[in-house]
Amino acid sequence: MYICKVEIIKRIILISLLVFCLIPYRTKAETTSDSLILQRVLKYKQSVSEEVKGIHTNVYLRYYFKTDKRNITLMAIPSMYAISRGRREYVGETYSNIYIKDNYISEATRQLNIGTIPHHKNAMTTLLKYLMPNIYDVTILDNQILSPFNTYNTKLYKYDITSLTDNRSEIVFRPKLHNTQMISGSAIVERTTGRIIRMQFMGEYDMVKFHIDVLMGKYGIYSLLPKKCDIDAVFHFIGNKIHASYHSVYDNPITLPDSIINSHDIKLMEEIRPDTLPIHFKDAYIKYGYNNTTDTIQNVKENKRWDQVLWDVLGDHIINRTKGNFGTNNQGAFRISPILNPLELSYSGRKGITYKLKINGSYNFSLNKDISLSFNSGYSFKQHQLYFRMPIRFTYNKRRNGYTEFEIGNGNRITNSSIVDQIKNETLDSINWDNMNLDYFKDFYFKFKANYDLSDKWSIQPGIIYHKRSAVDKTGFEQAKRPTEYYSFAPSLQIQFRPYGWNGPIFTTDYERGVKNVFNSDMEYERFEFDASWKKQFHSLKAISLRVGSGFYTSKSRTSYFLDYTNFREENIPGGWNDDWTGEFQLLNSNWYNASEYYVRTNATYESPLMLLSRIPYVGRLMEIERIYVNTLFVEHLHPYIECGYGFTNRFFSMGLFLATRNADFEGIGCRFGFELFRDW
Repeated sequence: MYICKVEIIKRIILISLLVFCLIPYRTKAETTSDSLILQRVLKYKQSVSEEVKGIHTNVYLRYYFKTDKRNITLMAIPSMYAISRGRREYVGETYSNIYIKDNYISEATRQLNIGTIPHHKNAMTTLLKYLMPNIYDVTILDNQILSPFNTYNTKLYKYDITSLTDNRSEIVFRPKLHNTQMISGSAIVERTTGRIIRMQFMGEYDMVKFHIDVLMGKYGIYSLLPKKCDIDAVFHFIGNKIHASYHSVYDNPITLPDSIINSHDIKLMEEIRPDTLPIHFKDAYIKYGYNNTTDTIQNVKENKRWDQVLWDVLGDHIINRTKGNFGTNNQGAFRISPILNPLELSYSGRKGITYKLKINGSYNFSLNKDISLSFNSGYSFKQHQLYFRMPIRFTYNKRRNGYTEFEIGNGNRITNSSIVDQIKNETLDSINWDNMNLDYFKDFYFKFKANYDLSDKWSIQPGIIYHKRSAVDKTGFEQAKRPTEYYSFAPSLQIQFRPYGWNGPIFTTDYERGVKNVFNSDMEYERFEFDASWKKQFHSLKAISLRVGSGFYTSKSRTSYFLDYTNFREENIPGGWNDDWTGEFQLLNSNWYNASEYYVRTNATYESPLMLLSRIPYVGRLMEIERIYVNTLFVEHLHPYIECGYGFTNRFFSMGLFLATRNADFEGIGCRFGFELFRDW
């Protein structure tokens, strides 16, 4: 019995050893092979000797929209107004000639455009940038979506590599942290070269869940660009749900004449279409009135004419952005922000709620010459004040950034205690000065400047600025028989030095000299300002911004003068996350900007997509970029003023929380808020 048990144990051990030997496992050589394959993929772009400096190619695009759910809020979303009512399915095709430079589309001319969307409008245009993913760069899109096949991002992803054939492997990748800047998917690659043959990935960004399937080119620089790209996306927002799909084919052999621009010729599209049209597209064309003898939809009824005027013209222009082109060859362009859109609101503790309106226009005379106009305005409901700024710029030499600019606008309400002190010394004891806002003046200005880059390192900018400052409360001035309006005329000069070109620190010197008796000017002063700024962009969307500046008055009038700096002022028209949050004091009282004959400031900001909140489950999935702020200021009576803050932005809004100290004493806490919805739409 004992011998039998020993034999059984021996057999069990022998069978176990055989099974263990038959279990597949990775050897050290195979692990090394997988690592080598990934390294070849990461270095493939550098192995291609040519660079995509300039390529013209023909692109065919087919799109399909299906609305599952919708409500009235869909009208307020840019580029979605056209499909916010009426039918629930829309299809269309375009054929364009594009110019690719540095792996990005720099110019595009749409030559054919057919579809069932009314007036051939565009919808969900934010998805168009997904059609040319730059998979070897740090970001697949323009500063969005961190690519798993860039060396700087490998520590953010996990990789599994499987051999498919002797010369093909599949790389499956997934993010270590769930964040909106990250994706998951797989890629088929060549083992010997590291070239990506095909890549599929999915993610969620800006309220759009997407799945992208891209087939890359085969040879040379074309292997860095897609040959075909398919997108399946779902958009969710406040009860709206829309499915969208895109199919694009690049490098089509047929080139249309340059005279064909935005044509709606369906017969021509049938001749150059690179593949077979799906059956649901054909059914949609027939259902909505397209046929091979016309380029318009036939089922529009005359009794809907006024309905179209109301919804398609008035509604579209009031609720959505308005943009277009004009001129013989579309040399001119204009863009108007929505007139009635709650997404244009922002909030800060000092100004309260501010509503903004922007109008931009330009006209190109040639490749080196153009003229542009911009009108930026904002109304502060807390201050009951309308701010505006309108610069008109004529660029005569783009290569040297040579331009002349005329600007008109109104600045922040400025204080001047010296004028008030003079009035209080008048022999009018019966006047209660404390009940009057004599410190505050409205500011209206004209500015002219001319800029020219002497080289990549030096720029010079002479100019002239003229101010008219009017007392907010004129009663006390009139009773004291003092002027209620004060004027200044000042030539100025700015010199800028960039020791490492445009990619390094920038040093700026500003000089301004007030002159009396020119256009009623009644004050003299002399002011110098020095400023140094540098924004260093690191890998994986990380960046640090540094700014150091100082300014002072060397002379001024004995009677009336205003302390008003160029580089140390409050931004009266608040912008979004990327406009003015860096390098600005968020909690500083606006009076301090005009209360000292000198200032010294420092501003530092660090930003990253994966910092604090991004590491919290569920919350981190929504975070796009986070920032840390440290600002310091030295002026009269503030030694120092320190402001620290933390901010973040996501698909819905941007928000910052700030804490300030004054002369080592706690000053206060405040916040700043702005809508970021659809900023890239």
